[in-house]
Amino acid sequence: EGHPEDAPYDRVIATCAVRAVPYAWIEQTPPGGIVLAPWETPWLSHGLLRLTVEGDGTASGWFTPHSACMPLRAHRVNLRILRDVVREEHVPEETTTGVSPFAATGNDWNARFAIGLQTRDIWHTWQHGPGIDGVASRLWLATTDTTSWAAIDHDGRNDERFAVLQHGPRRLWDEVTAALTWWHQTGSPGPERFGMTVQPDGTHHAWLDTPVYPIPQTG
Repeated sequence: EGHPEDAPYDRVIATCAVRAVPYAWIEQTPPGGIVLAPWETPWLSHGLLRLTVEGDGTASGWFTPHSACMPLRAHRVNLRILRDVVREEHVPEETTTGVSPFAATGNDWNARFAIGLQTRDIWHTWQHGPGIDGVASRLWLATTDTTSWAAIDHDGRNDERFAVLQHGPRRLWDEVTAALTWWHQTGSPGPERFGMTVQPDGTHHAWLDTPVYPIPQTG
């Protein structure tokens, strides 16, 4: 909610990560003022967003990498896949993929940042064997509203094909692989090439290089 009693502020600096910038922070900053906040998505907490407030009530600016903070309490994800998401009565669709789950969750933070910007409500966690239906490792995906989930299995031997289970109205692994493919096709950009515009109604529009090139969004 910011602190309206002492507004306006030339600078608003958050020391917690946000998944969306509360519009109150922008509203309490005059045109030309700066809102600075660490960025967080359910996929990855990474990046620092620097917004400049405009006279029309919008705020727009660029990301920089290498920043991470504890998420704002209202933006935290507290899911347990077998407690909150997967049910015994679920009958998932079974397919295979040639895209490694490690490519979407590994040490390439640029890739993970781009995936998070596109899949703004997809969370993931790893489960490692033994005892996971005969596989060595399983990557679980779920929407934060728990309506869709996916599981990608690595049997510990084959690094070219992976079994995929998907359930719910959305095909989450398809969305993640599409986001990863788009990132590769656009030159594997880092966070510094991405920006964000926040509208007075609170909607957020992420873009690459310029606001006229919005990035694709899943879901």
